[in-house]
Amino acid sequence: MSLRKAINQMCKSCIHDPLSVGTWRQQVFLCSVKSCPLWEVRAKPTRPIPIAIIAQYQAENDEFQPKDGA
Repeated sequence: MSLRKAINQMCKSCIHDPLSVGTWRQQVFLCSVKSCPLWEVRAKPTRPIPIAIIAQYQAENDEFQPKDGA
């Protein structure tokens, strides 16, 4: 298993809730546990996250939009 797959799997098993809104990548990206050693390298969505999903997680819109090249 690659390092990327292992990180994705760890984050997904930690935070993903299939009954909650958003894809697993969106949920992982909206993770607020910045003390986690994997937070900086967590999976990021390939498209902007809809504002409704960001609001559901009570996150700041600008903070959780993927940056170009991310």
